[in-house]
Amino acid sequence: MVNVINESLKFSEFILEEILSLYQEIRALSDGEILSCSSDRPEELFLKLDTLITQNLESDVVSILLDKKDLEPIFAHINRFRNLYTVRLETMYSNEILASQSPWNVLENYPFYKNYLRLIRTEYEGFGLKAGDRIFFLGSGPLPLTLIVFFKYHAVKGTGIEQNPERTRLSIETLDKLGLSKDITIINGSHLSMNPIDFLDPDAGSKALIIAAQAEPKREILDHLLKVIPPGCRISYRIYEKGLMRLVNRDFLLDLPEGYREYKRIKPEPPAYNTVVFVEKKE
Repeated sequence: MVNVINESLKFSEFILEEILSLYQEIRALSDGEILSCSSDRPEELFLKLDTLITQNLESDVVSILLDKKDLEPIFAHINRFRNLYTVRLETMYSNEILASQSPWNVLENYPFYKNYLRLIRTEYEGFGLKAGDRIFFLGSGPLPLTLIVFFKYHAVKGTGIEQNPERTRLSIETLDKLGLSKDITIINGSHLSMNPIDFLDPDAGSKALIIAAQAEPKREILDHLLKVIPPGCRISYRIYEKGLMRLVNRDFLLDLPEGYREYKRIKPEPPAYNTVVFVEKKE
């Protein structure tokens, strides 16, 4: 047993060295460089990070690293880089779609397209949705893949909420290029923009609400939604709780606000990374 613990400690130190080395490279980039510089450096660092955090590590190794509280600012910085690079990637593909004569071919070449197919099927089945239903998606980004896949494969309509005006504009233009503007709408706003009528109107009301993995802070979002949604309304949020993914996104530690009941939690199946947590407002 002692040997096992020692081996875990040694391996965790090796992984920590990898993390710190990567952090030093990432911190040298400004937010603007991550989002729009012409260099391939952000992509190189993202691929290096993705390879590192998707390793299938023993839970005790991850726990050793999670217990190092002084590393939390480093993990937060790495998570910010990952989120910004995702915006960069989505922006690039949205622009390519707009410039292409075969926009669906461009979309389906998105690096994580197959991940979304698996993830959206999980959410579709977890909510018990059917064709013609409508959902809200909070944090839809410049390329609203969640809403696109929901409609293309399950005929579920959607409304996306994106707080950045430029990303809102780009996503609207992308949906128009794909011929989806009648079935998917995008609103420039945040969780604070949501209104009870969005859920209560029998014709246009939403059947469920999905919170993006990058939408933060989730506790604040969930607290506010309690003031907006009716009892029994269903919400899902995406977290990372497998291996080193937990290091760069601490939402798996989320303390669910009083007023919600978790009724289902579905762990990821390859190629998806996200665990999906389903909750509803208590009666």
